[in-house]
This record gives sequence, C-alpha cells and structure tokens, in this order.
Amino acid sequence: MSLRNRLLFSIFLTLLVSLAAGAAFTYLHAVKKIETEMDAAIAVGGRIVHNAVDDAEEAIDPPRRLALIVADFDGDRHLRASFVVDGEVVKSSKLARSDRPAPQWFFDLLTGPPKVARAELPPAFTGYGGIVLETNAQNEVAEVWSDVGVTLSVMAIFCVLVLAFVFWTLQAAIRPLQDLTAAFARVGARGYHERVSERGPLELSRLYRGFNQMVERLARTEDQNKRLQEQLTTVQDEERADLARDLHDEIGPLLFAADVDVVAIEQMAEKGKYQQIPGRVRIIREAIGQMQRHVRDILGRLRPAVFLDVGLAHAIDNLVSFWRAHRPSLSFQLDLPEEGFGEQLDGTIYRVVQESLSNAVRHGDPSRIEITVKSRADGTIDISVVDDGGGMKAGGRPGGYGITGMQERVASFGGELEVANRPDGRGVAVTARVPARAGLRSSQSAPAEQEAFLQ
Repeated sequence: MSLRNRLLFSIFLTLLVSLAAGAAFTYLHAVKKIETEMDAAIAVGGRIVHNAVDDAEEAIDPPRRLALIVADFDGDRHLRASFVVDGEVVKSSKLARSDRPAPQWFFDLLTGPPKVARAELPPAFTGYGGIVLETNAQNEVAEVWSDVGVTLSVMAIFCVLVLAFVFWTLQAAIRPLQDLTAAFARVGARGYHERVSERGPLELSRLYRGFNQMVERLARTEDQNKRLQEQLTTVQDEERADLARDLHDEIGPLLFAADVDVVAIEQMAEKGKYQQIPGRVRIIREAIGQMQRHVRDILGRLRPAVFLDVGLAHAIDNLVSFWRAHRPSLSFQLDLPEEGFGEQLDGTIYRVVQESLSNAVRHGDPSRIEITVKSRADGTIDISVVDDGGGMKAGGRPGGYGITGMQERVASFGGELEVANRPDGRGVAVTARVPARAGLRSSQSAPAEQEAFLQ
C-alpha cells in the first residue's frame, strides 16, 4: 500500500472511530432523554387527573366526568389516558401523530416497555371505574430520529470535506516525492546529469539538495572512473612498450651474444679446440647472470609482492639498491618502519616510493634522495620522498599517469598525496598521508621454474 493510501486509511479509520464514539454517546443520551420524558409525562398526567377530580368531587354523573377527563388528553404527545371499567377500556385518548415517524427498528432500539400508572380518584368515583395512564414514546423517538438524521448528515458532509482536503493536501505533499522517486529511477539508469528543483518545505528542500549533491558526486566519480580507465589503458600500453624496449635493448643483445658463443663452441668442438671452450662458457655464464639481473628488475616492477614477502623495509632497500647500481653517485637517506602495515597498504607505499624514485632520477638528476615512512600516534602514516634535483618547471602541474596512479592508490585508502617543488626550489617533495588499515599479508611465491632461474 502506498504512503498516501496508508495515511488516507488511517484518517478514515480515525473518523470512523470518532463517528462510532459519537453514535454511542448520542444513543445513551437519547435513551436517557426518552426515559426522562416518559417519567415526566406520567407525573404530569397524574397531577392533571388529580386536579380534575378535585374540582368534580360533587359530580352528578361520575362516569361522564371521567370520560371528559380522558378526552382532555387528546393530542398529548407522550401519554394516552384510558377510562377503564371492570378491566375493559371504555374510552381512550388519541395521541398526537408525528409527521415523520421513526422506523420500528429505531423505536425498538431506544425504548423498552411503556410505563403504566393508575390515577388516584376520590371516594366519590368509587365503583364507576378508573383512569389508566400509559406512555407512548413514538413522538419523542421521532424527534430523536430527526435530530440523528440532521447530525449524521452534517457529520457525513464534514467527513467527506475532511477526506477531500486531506487527499488534496497529501497529493500536493507527495507529488514532490513522486518526482524525486522518478529522478532516482533515471539516476539508476546512469542519468547522472539529472537534477531536481530545490523547492517546497524546508525538509523537502534539504532532501532535494542532498539528492542533487549526491548526483553531482556520482557524475564526478563516473567521469573520474572514465579518465582513470583511459589512463590505466595508456599506462598498460606504456608498460608493455617499456618491457618490450627493455627486453629488446637488454636481454636481446645478451641472447644474441650467447647464441654466437654457442655456435662458436660447436665449431671449436668440431675442430678439436677444446682448450678454448671454457673461456666461451665463462662468457655465456656472465651473459646469463646479466640476464638474470635484468629479469629480476623487470619482475620487481611487475610483481612487487615478491619482494614484499620479506617486508616493506627490505623491499624498499632492494629498490634503492637497484638505483644505486645504476646511479653510483646518487646517495640515499632512509627512515623506514620495522614492521609493515598489511599487504595492500604496503603495496601502495611501495608503489608511491617506486614511482617517486623513478620520476626523480629520470627528470630531476638529483644527488640525494630522502625516503621516510613513519607511523603517527593518531594512526596515520606519513610517506615522503624528497630529492635535491632540478625540480618541476615553473608553472608546471604534476599530472602524469604515474602521479595520477599514485593519487588514486592513496585515495583508495582515504588518504591524500601532494607533489610540489621544495620551498627552497631545489628538488621535488612527494608527500602522502593515509590512515593505517589492517591488510592481509599473504605469501606469494613465484613459480618453481622462475625461482630456479633467479637463484
């Protein structure tokens, strides 16, 4: 059942209960009123008969006098008088007729048996019969019936008007909610540019404002996801190109040289020059060692979890060792925690440090790099990579795919990342702050063939 129908049903039920209570009160009041009127009619009738016979104590014709007294009750609304002789009714008065008599069921509902009383007569009327008074509530019930009809008509009109007003009010109040429901349905169909007018009462206007703010955030998130997807695709393409270039430039010549040496060994064996073969073997082993180092570097870029198995600090040490081997003049200062923060968060910290080092070495030509990872007492983790290189160009804004990737990784943990030139203008400072979150540390081992190759 809709909210509108529920409210209408509740109001209708309330009105119905009110009508029932009003009907019960009216019924009790009517019964009491009729009973009071009948008692009063009996009392008044008795006094009338008593006064009449007092005036006629010396009546010459008592039966005729009694018949006249009964006739005086003709037209009474509540009382019938009867002249009774030896149990037989000689004469009865006529009741006043009602223009709009009540239904018999209504009469039976309000009245009980009629009240009967025998009027007291003086001794002069002894032996001539008596006067019996009997109540009749037809006219009184007819009045109540007429009043009830008017009351019910007024109450019915009132209830109809109340229900109509409530229906109109609810319709006007619910219409904005219906519009908001339709807007939600359109948003569910990815209609993130949907907006609603912030009108109406304060509560509804706040609801509309919250809806519009939510849709705006969804639209921004959708746009960010699209850009991120495009950036991820571009990064993947760049990584594939880098891997292809590294394999071609580093591994390719070594494989070619090894192949040449293998052919030379075959020729030496055919010619019996066995004393020259060990020298060629040493050259091949050196080429294989170089290939192992290059492959290890490539795996470090592709699968940092292999190194994170031994701890975050050790993984960063390995990364620093790689750059020391390639840039012997570059010095490092490390401030790293003894314990990690969980596999996922450690992976994010590693990637931030890795990308920051790569950018510093490739673009800044630094002589010193400081790497700091600290856990604060409030549960946050500070990450900083500061170099003394040339810094970013004036007016330039950090927006490369690598930096964007770092920002997205840090943001996924509810943190923030900033890339800016140092205040003294010498180098770039990459700083990030993320809340510490427990992560699952899982051991990831390389395939047996790969491990054997890297030994």
